[in-house]
Amino acid sequence: MESRHVNSFLKDPIKFEDNGFYGVANAGLMKSTIASLRARTTQTYMELLGDGKENQQKIKGARSLARAAVKKERVNYVNLLQPPTLQVTGAKLNTMTQGLAYRVIKHQQTLDSEIMTRARTEHNLARIKDSVEDRFNYIPTSGSLWKAIRHKDLERRTRDFLWMVTHDAYWTGTHWLRGSMAPELQERAVCPQCGKIDDFRHILTECESPGQAIIWKLAGELWEKKNSSIKWTFLDLGDILGCGLAKIIAPGEKTIQIGESRLWKILIAESAYLIWVLRCERVIENEGRAFSGREIQHRYIRMLNDRLGMDCQMTQRRYETRALPKGLVLKTWEGVLKDEETLPKDWTVESGVLVGITGGQIGEEVSGVG
Repeated sequence: MESRHVNSFLKDPIKFEDNGFYGVANAGLMKSTIASLRARTTQTYMELLGDGKENQQKIKGARSLARAAVKKERVNYVNLLQPPTLQVTGAKLNTMTQGLAYRVIKHQQTLDSEIMTRARTEHNLARIKDSVEDRFNYIPTSGSLWKAIRHKDLERRTRDFLWMVTHDAYWTGTHWLRGSMAPELQERAVCPQCGKIDDFRHILTECESPGQAIIWKLAGELWEKKNSSIKWTFLDLGDILGCGLAKIIAPGEKTIQIGESRLWKILIAESAYLIWVLRCERVIENEGRAFSGREIQHRYIRMLNDRLGMDCQMTQRRYETRALPKGLVLKTWEGVLKDEETLPKDWTVESGVLVGITGGQIGEEVSGVG
Protein backbone atom coordinates (compact mmCIF):
# COMPACT_ATOMS: atom_id res chain seq x y z
CA MET A 1 0.00 0.00 0.00
CA GLU A 2 1.30 3.49 -0.86
CA SER A 3 1.94 5.86 2.03
CA ARG A 4 -0.60 8.48 0.85
CA HIS A 5 -3.41 5.91 1.36
CA VAL A 6 -2.33 4.71 4.83
CA ASN A 7 -4.03 7.48 6.84
CA SER A 8 -7.40 6.73 5.24
CA PHE A 9 -7.46 3.28 6.83
CA LEU A 10 -5.21 3.51 9.87
CA LYS A 11 -5.41 7.07 11.16
CA ASP A 12 -8.42 8.94 9.80
CA PRO A 13 -11.37 6.51 10.23
CA ILE A 14 -12.28 7.97 13.63
CA LYS A 15 -12.20 11.50 12.22
CA PHE A 16 -14.24 10.43 9.19
CA GLU A 17 -16.86 8.82 11.41
CA ASP A 18 -17.04 11.79 13.77
CA ASN A 19 -17.79 14.01 10.76
CA GLY A 20 -20.30 11.59 9.27
CA PHE A 21 -17.93 11.03 6.30
CA TYR A 22 -18.85 14.51 5.08
CA GLY A 23 -16.46 15.68 2.34
CA VAL A 24 -14.69 12.30 2.07
CA ALA A 25 -13.99 11.15 -1.48
CA ASN A 26 -15.68 7.82 -2.30
CA ALA A 27 -17.43 7.92 1.06
CA GLY A 28 -19.59 4.88 0.36
CA LEU A 29 -16.61 2.72 -0.55
CA MET A 30 -14.64 4.03 2.42
CA LYS A 31 -17.47 3.24 4.86
CA SER A 32 -17.85 -0.28 3.52
CA THR A 33 -14.09 -0.97 3.59
CA ILE A 34 -13.66 0.23 7.17
CA ALA A 35 -16.74 -1.73 8.28
CA SER A 36 -15.41 -4.89 6.60
CA LEU A 37 -12.06 -4.55 8.32
CA ARG A 38 -13.73 -4.08 11.71
CA ALA A 39 -15.98 -7.07 11.12
CA ARG A 40 -12.98 -9.39 10.82
CA THR A 41 -12.42 -11.64 13.86
CA THR A 42 -8.67 -11.80 13.28
CA GLN A 43 -6.04 -9.11 13.03
CA THR A 44 -5.50 -7.44 9.68
CA TYR A 45 -1.99 -6.49 8.63
CA MET A 46 -1.16 -3.96 5.94
CA GLU A 47 2.19 -3.54 4.28
CA LEU A 48 3.43 -0.07 3.52
CA LEU A 49 5.27 -0.07 0.23
CA GLY A 50 8.20 2.29 0.24
CA ASP A 51 9.85 3.95 -2.71
CA GLY A 52 12.57 1.33 -3.04
CA LYS A 53 13.22 -0.48 -6.28
CA GLU A 54 12.05 -3.77 -4.78
CA ASN A 55 8.51 -2.35 -4.43
CA GLN A 56 8.19 -0.63 -7.80
CA GLN A 57 6.97 -3.78 -9.52
CA LYS A 58 4.22 -4.29 -6.94
CA ILE A 59 3.10 -0.64 -7.18
CA LYS A 60 3.15 -0.82 -10.96
CA GLY A 61 1.08 -4.01 -10.87
CA ALA A 62 -1.51 -2.41 -8.57
CA ARG A 63 -1.85 0.63 -10.82
CA SER A 64 -2.16 -1.62 -13.87
CA LEU A 65 -5.03 -3.52 -12.23
CA ALA A 66 -6.72 -0.22 -11.31
CA ARG A 67 -6.50 1.06 -14.91
CA ALA A 68 -7.87 -2.22 -16.22
CA ALA A 69 -10.82 -1.96 -13.83
CA VAL A 70 -11.62 1.55 -15.04
CA LYS A 71 -11.62 0.43 -18.68
CA LYS A 72 -13.85 -2.61 -18.17
CA GLU A 73 -16.97 -2.61 -20.36
CA ARG A 74 -19.00 -4.53 -17.80
CA VAL A 75 -18.93 -3.26 -14.25
CA ASN A 76 -18.65 -5.78 -11.44
CA TYR A 77 -21.21 -5.57 -8.68
CA VAL A 78 -19.61 -4.53 -5.39
CA ASN A 79 -21.64 -5.09 -2.25
CA LEU A 80 -21.29 -1.95 -0.15
CA LEU A 81 -23.86 -2.98 2.47
CA GLN A 82 -22.58 -2.80 6.04
CA PRO A 83 -23.66 -4.78 9.10
CA PRO A 84 -26.22 -2.72 11.08
CA THR A 85 -23.96 -2.64 14.12
CA LEU A 86 -21.14 -1.07 12.07
CA GLN A 87 -23.15 1.50 10.13
CA VAL A 88 -22.38 5.19 10.59
CA THR A 89 -25.54 7.22 10.05
CA GLY A 90 -24.28 10.77 10.63
CA ALA A 91 -21.87 13.09 12.40
CA LYS A 92 -21.44 12.81 16.17
CA LEU A 93 -22.98 15.63 18.16
CA ASN A 94 -20.22 15.64 20.78
CA THR A 95 -17.64 16.46 18.08
CA MET A 96 -19.85 18.72 15.95
CA THR A 97 -18.78 22.29 15.35
CA GLN A 98 -21.01 25.10 14.09
CA GLY A 99 -19.00 25.34 10.86
CA LEU A 100 -19.23 21.60 10.20
CA ALA A 101 -22.97 21.58 10.91
CA TYR A 102 -23.52 24.39 8.41
CA ARG A 103 -21.48 22.62 5.72
CA VAL A 104 -23.29 19.31 6.27
CA ILE A 105 -26.72 20.98 6.03
CA LYS A 106 -25.77 22.82 2.82
CA HIS A 107 -24.36 19.60 1.37
CA GLN A 108 -27.60 17.73 2.10
CA GLN A 109 -29.68 20.53 0.62
CA THR A 110 -27.60 20.32 -2.56
CA LEU A 111 -28.13 16.56 -2.74
CA ASP A 112 -31.88 16.97 -2.26
CA SER A 113 -31.98 19.62 -4.98
CA GLU A 114 -30.06 17.37 -7.40
CA ILE A 115 -32.44 14.48 -6.74
CA MET A 116 -35.44 16.74 -7.38
CA THR A 117 -33.86 18.12 -10.57
CA ARG A 118 -33.12 14.65 -11.92
CA ALA A 119 -36.71 13.60 -11.27
CA ARG A 120 -38.02 16.63 -13.16
CA THR A 121 -35.63 15.95 -16.04
CA GLU A 122 -36.70 12.32 -16.32
CA HIS A 123 -40.34 13.42 -16.30
CA ASN A 124 -39.68 15.83 -19.18
CA LEU A 125 -37.76 13.17 -21.13
CA ALA A 126 -40.70 10.78 -20.84
CA ARG A 127 -43.05 13.55 -21.97
CA ILE A 128 -40.85 14.28 -25.01
CA LYS A 129 -40.66 10.63 -26.04
CA ASP A 130 -44.46 10.29 -25.88
CA SER A 131 -44.92 13.42 -28.01
CA VAL A 132 -42.38 12.36 -30.64
CA GLU A 133 -43.96 8.92 -30.89
CA ASP A 134 -47.42 10.41 -31.34
CA ARG A 135 -46.38 12.96 -33.96
CA PHE A 136 -43.50 11.31 -35.85
CA ASN A 137 -44.12 7.60 -35.19
CA TYR A 138 -40.84 6.67 -33.53
CA ILE A 139 -39.48 6.59 -30.00
CA PRO A 140 -36.20 8.52 -29.56
CA THR A 141 -33.51 7.65 -27.05
CA SER A 142 -32.50 10.10 -24.35
CA GLY A 143 -29.12 10.40 -26.02
CA SER A 144 -30.67 11.38 -29.34
CA LEU A 145 -32.68 14.08 -27.56
CA TRP A 146 -29.61 15.74 -26.04
CA LYS A 147 -27.86 15.50 -29.40
CA ALA A 148 -30.84 17.13 -31.15
CA ILE A 149 -30.86 20.02 -28.68
CA ARG A 150 -27.21 20.73 -29.54
CA HIS A 151 -27.78 20.61 -33.32
CA LYS A 152 -26.65 23.60 -35.37
CA ASP A 153 -30.14 23.93 -36.90
CA LEU A 154 -30.96 25.78 -33.67
CA GLU A 155 -29.33 29.01 -32.55
CA ARG A 156 -27.11 28.82 -29.50
CA ARG A 157 -29.44 30.88 -27.33
CA THR A 158 -32.34 28.61 -28.32
CA ARG A 159 -30.31 25.46 -27.65
CA ASP A 160 -29.43 26.77 -24.19
CA PHE A 161 -33.09 27.61 -23.56
CA LEU A 162 -34.35 24.14 -24.51
CA TRP A 163 -31.63 22.50 -22.42
CA MET A 164 -32.57 24.56 -19.37
CA VAL A 165 -36.30 23.92 -19.74
CA THR A 166 -35.78 20.18 -20.21
CA HIS A 167 -33.84 20.15 -16.93
CA ASP A 168 -36.46 22.45 -15.35
CA ALA A 169 -33.54 24.64 -14.32
CA TYR A 170 -35.26 28.04 -14.53
CA TRP A 171 -36.81 29.46 -11.38
CA THR A 172 -40.44 29.15 -12.32
CA GLY A 173 -43.55 27.47 -10.91
CA THR A 174 -43.07 25.17 -7.95
CA HIS A 175 -39.41 26.11 -7.55
CA TRP A 176 -40.72 29.15 -5.65
CA LEU A 177 -42.74 26.96 -3.26
CA ARG A 178 -39.76 25.46 -1.48
CA GLY A 179 -39.91 25.71 2.26
CA SER A 180 -36.90 28.00 2.42
CA MET A 181 -38.68 30.68 0.36
CA ALA A 182 -40.22 33.71 2.05
CA PRO A 183 -44.00 34.13 1.56
CA GLU A 184 -43.55 37.10 -0.80
CA LEU A 185 -41.26 34.96 -2.99
CA GLN A 186 -43.65 32.00 -2.96
CA GLU A 187 -46.24 34.25 -4.61
CA ARG A 188 -44.09 34.14 -7.76
CA ALA A 189 -45.10 30.51 -8.25
CA VAL A 190 -48.55 31.58 -9.45
CA CYS A 191 -49.32 33.45 -12.68
CA PRO A 192 -51.05 36.72 -11.67
CA GLN A 193 -53.02 36.69 -14.92
CA CYS A 194 -54.40 33.15 -14.73
CA GLY A 195 -54.05 32.15 -11.08
CA LYS A 196 -52.32 28.90 -12.08
CA ILE A 197 -48.86 27.51 -11.29
CA ASP A 198 -46.53 29.45 -13.60
CA ASP A 199 -44.38 26.55 -14.82
CA PHE A 200 -43.22 26.11 -18.41
CA ARG A 201 -46.22 24.07 -19.41
CA HIS A 202 -48.36 27.04 -18.43
CA ILE A 203 -46.00 29.70 -19.85
CA LEU A 204 -45.58 28.08 -23.27
CA THR A 205 -49.02 26.56 -23.87
CA GLU A 206 -51.70 27.86 -21.49
CA CYS A 207 -51.11 31.42 -20.21
CA GLU A 208 -53.97 33.78 -21.02
CA SER A 209 -51.78 36.88 -21.05
CA PRO A 210 -51.23 38.04 -24.68
CA GLY A 211 -48.18 36.27 -26.03
CA GLN A 212 -48.18 32.51 -26.37
CA ALA A 213 -51.54 32.08 -28.10
CA ILE A 214 -50.79 34.79 -30.67
CA ILE A 215 -47.32 33.46 -31.43
CA TRP A 216 -48.54 29.90 -31.92
CA LYS A 217 -51.33 31.20 -34.17
CA LEU A 218 -48.76 32.98 -36.34
CA ALA A 219 -46.51 29.92 -36.36
CA GLY A 220 -49.43 27.72 -37.42
CA GLU A 221 -50.34 30.13 -40.20
CA LEU A 222 -46.81 29.93 -41.60
CA TRP A 223 -46.58 26.14 -41.23
CA GLU A 224 -49.82 25.53 -43.11
CA LYS A 225 -48.25 27.24 -46.14
CA LYS A 226 -45.76 24.36 -46.24
CA ASN A 227 -48.54 21.86 -47.11
CA SER A 228 -46.80 19.26 -44.99
CA SER A 229 -48.16 15.83 -44.15
CA ILE A 230 -47.73 16.89 -40.49
CA LYS A 231 -50.70 19.12 -39.72
CA TRP A 232 -50.55 21.94 -37.23
CA THR A 233 -52.35 20.94 -34.05
CA PHE A 234 -52.11 21.94 -30.40
CA LEU A 235 -48.52 21.71 -29.17
CA ASP A 236 -47.86 20.40 -25.68
CA LEU A 237 -44.62 20.85 -23.75
CA GLY A 238 -43.25 17.56 -25.07
CA ASP A 239 -43.73 18.72 -28.67
CA ILE A 240 -41.86 21.94 -27.93
CA LEU A 241 -38.92 20.41 -26.05
CA GLY A 242 -38.65 17.59 -28.60
CA CYS A 243 -38.90 19.78 -31.71
CA GLY A 244 -35.29 19.02 -32.63
CA LEU A 245 -36.23 15.36 -33.11
CA ALA A 246 -38.62 16.10 -35.99
CA LYS A 247 -38.47 13.50 -38.78
CA ILE A 248 -41.15 14.27 -41.33
CA ILE A 249 -41.74 11.57 -43.95
CA ALA A 250 -44.28 12.03 -46.71
CA PRO A 251 -46.99 9.32 -46.96
CA GLY A 252 -45.81 6.36 -49.03
CA GLU A 253 -42.16 7.43 -48.88
CA LYS A 254 -39.20 6.46 -46.74
CA THR A 255 -36.96 9.51 -47.12
CA ILE A 256 -37.04 12.21 -44.46
CA GLN A 257 -38.20 15.58 -45.76
CA ILE A 258 -35.13 17.56 -44.68
CA GLY A 259 -36.52 21.01 -45.45
CA GLU A 260 -39.85 20.45 -43.70
CA SER A 261 -38.20 18.85 -40.69
CA ARG A 262 -35.77 21.74 -40.35
CA LEU A 263 -38.49 24.39 -40.62
CA TRP A 264 -40.48 22.57 -37.90
CA LYS A 265 -37.47 22.69 -35.59
CA ILE A 266 -36.75 26.36 -36.25
CA LEU A 267 -40.38 27.46 -36.10
CA ILE A 268 -41.17 25.80 -32.78
CA ALA A 269 -37.85 26.48 -31.05
CA GLU A 270 -37.75 30.16 -32.04
CA SER A 271 -41.43 30.64 -31.17
CA ALA A 272 -41.02 29.09 -27.72
CA TYR A 273 -37.94 31.19 -27.01
CA LEU A 274 -39.75 34.41 -28.00
CA ILE A 275 -42.69 33.50 -25.75
CA TRP A 276 -40.24 33.14 -22.86
CA VAL A 277 -38.49 36.43 -23.68
CA LEU A 278 -41.78 38.33 -23.87
CA ARG A 279 -42.96 36.74 -20.64
CA CYS A 280 -39.79 37.83 -18.81
CA GLU A 281 -40.06 41.36 -20.22
CA ARG A 282 -43.71 41.54 -19.16
CA VAL A 283 -43.14 40.25 -15.63
CA ILE A 284 -39.79 41.90 -14.85
CA GLU A 285 -39.28 44.98 -17.02
CA ASN A 286 -42.90 46.00 -17.61
CA GLU A 287 -44.07 45.11 -14.07
CA GLY A 288 -46.95 43.03 -15.39
CA ARG A 289 -48.07 45.25 -18.28
CA ALA A 290 -49.24 43.01 -21.11
CA PHE A 291 -48.04 43.48 -24.67
CA SER A 292 -50.59 44.37 -27.31
CA GLY A 293 -51.35 41.90 -30.08
CA ARG A 294 -49.76 44.24 -32.59
CA GLU A 295 -46.52 44.47 -30.58
CA ILE A 296 -46.32 40.69 -30.39
CA GLN A 297 -47.00 40.31 -34.09
CA HIS A 298 -44.23 42.80 -34.99
CA ARG A 299 -41.74 41.05 -32.71
CA TYR A 300 -42.58 37.63 -34.09
CA ILE A 301 -42.36 38.51 -37.77
CA ARG A 302 -39.14 40.43 -37.19
CA MET A 303 -37.69 37.41 -35.38
CA LEU A 304 -38.54 35.06 -38.25
CA ASN A 305 -37.20 37.45 -40.89
CA ASP A 306 -33.97 37.81 -38.90
CA ARG A 307 -33.63 34.02 -38.81
CA LEU A 308 -34.33 33.80 -42.54
CA GLY A 309 -31.69 36.46 -43.20
CA MET A 310 -29.17 34.61 -41.04
CA ASP A 311 -29.79 31.40 -43.01
CA CYS A 312 -29.13 33.24 -46.26
CA GLN A 313 -25.93 34.77 -44.88
CA MET A 314 -24.68 31.38 -43.68
CA THR A 315 -24.73 29.98 -47.22
CA GLN A 316 -21.78 32.19 -48.16
CA ARG A 317 -18.47 30.47 -48.82
CA ARG A 318 -16.52 32.64 -46.41
CA TYR A 319 -17.95 30.59 -43.55
CA GLU A 320 -16.14 27.54 -44.97
CA THR A 321 -17.01 24.40 -42.99
CA ARG A 322 -19.69 26.24 -41.00
CA ALA A 323 -21.53 27.35 -44.15
CA LEU A 324 -25.03 25.97 -44.78
CA PRO A 325 -25.77 24.18 -48.06
CA LYS A 326 -27.89 26.45 -50.25
CA GLY A 327 -30.14 23.55 -51.14
CA LEU A 328 -30.96 23.00 -47.46
CA VAL A 329 -31.87 26.65 -46.93
CA LEU A 330 -33.98 26.76 -50.10
CA LYS A 331 -35.91 23.63 -49.07
CA THR A 332 -36.38 24.89 -45.51
CA TRP A 333 -38.15 28.11 -46.51
CA GLU A 334 -39.74 26.88 -49.74
CA GLY A 335 -43.44 27.73 -49.83
CA VAL A 336 -43.48 30.14 -46.89
CA LEU A 337 -42.01 33.33 -48.43
CA LYS A 338 -43.72 36.51 -49.50
CA ASP A 339 -44.22 36.86 -53.29
CA GLU A 340 -42.29 33.62 -53.77
CA GLU A 341 -43.47 33.17 -57.34
CA THR A 342 -41.55 36.31 -58.38
CA LEU A 343 -38.30 35.41 -56.60
CA PRO A 344 -35.29 34.08 -58.55
CA LYS A 345 -34.38 30.41 -58.28
CA ASP A 346 -31.53 31.22 -55.88
CA TRP A 347 -33.08 33.86 -53.66
CA THR A 348 -30.44 33.43 -50.94
CA VAL A 349 -28.34 36.15 -52.62
CA GLU A 350 -31.26 38.59 -52.81
CA SER A 351 -32.00 41.31 -50.26
CA GLY A 352 -35.46 41.91 -48.87
CA VAL A 353 -36.67 38.29 -48.93
CA LEU A 354 -39.32 37.97 -46.20
CA VAL A 355 -41.61 35.37 -44.68
CA GLY A 356 -45.23 35.50 -45.79
CA ILE A 357 -47.44 35.81 -42.72
CA THR A 358 -49.79 38.59 -41.68
CA GLY A 359 -51.46 37.65 -38.42
CA GLY A 360 -54.98 38.15 -39.70
CA GLN A 361 -57.11 39.91 -37.07
CA ILE A 362 -54.26 40.26 -34.61
CA GLY A 363 -53.21 43.67 -35.89
CA GLU A 364 -52.41 45.72 -38.93
CA GLU A 365 -50.09 44.24 -41.51
CA VAL A 366 -46.42 44.96 -41.09
CA SER A 367 -45.02 46.94 -43.99
CA GLY A 368 -43.19 44.65 -46.41
CA VAL A 369 -44.72 41.41 -45.13
CA GLY A 370 -47.49 39.84 -47.20
